[in-house]
Amino acid sequence: MKKWLLLSLMLFSGLANAAIELGKDYTMLATPQPVADPKKVEVIEFFSYHCIHCLDLEPAMSAWEKSKPADVSFTKEQIVWQKSMEGFVRMFAAFKSSGTYDKLHRPAFEAVVKSRVNLSDEAVFNGWLKQQPGVNVANVMQAYKSFGVNAQVARATKMTRDYAIQGTPTVIVNGKYVVKPVAPERMVQVINELVAKARAEKK
Repeated sequence: MKKWLLLSLMLFSGLANAAIELGKDYTMLATPQPVADPKKVEVIEFFSYHCIHCLDLEPAMSAWEKSKPADVSFTKEQIVWQKSMEGFVRMFAAFKSSGTYDKLHRPAFEAVVKSRVNLSDEAVFNGWLKQQPGVNVANVMQAYKSFGVNAQVARATKMTRDYAIQGTPTVIVNGKYVVKPVAPERMVQVINELVAKARAEKK
């Protein structure tokens, strides 16, 4: 039993450090998208608050974001496949603009995934906010309904379409490399390899 366990661990470790392959670890975006800053390698994670795999990926991506190289930009984007998902974009953008992202993003994620609270509904979201300690509900809701957040909804809808997002989580490197969803550790390793590849292409 111990021998099989050791072999399994060695196999997993080997897979985690294996070189990346086109078609296996990543694909190419059919229509490459322009990057916001050509001087940097751009990484975008498309996610949704109702996606359990996105929630599972959060710790690994948060750790990666804190240690990423200075020449790498990273953004998260809530996807919009249908109008009922626009509330998630509003919530995400409101957290960002009201300065409550660090406090509320993870609890909101868990409320949607684990407790099935429909935070894409404005009334439900407002009620949930009132249950969160130390939160200025009026400020968050003001951001939620702001013109800037309206623009974010339109932007997220367009990006979901332009990047042809079919599932979440989807991570895209430099507007063209699409990381295939696997275990979080492997996804981060593939992202790092693709960042290095994109960086080399700039030289």
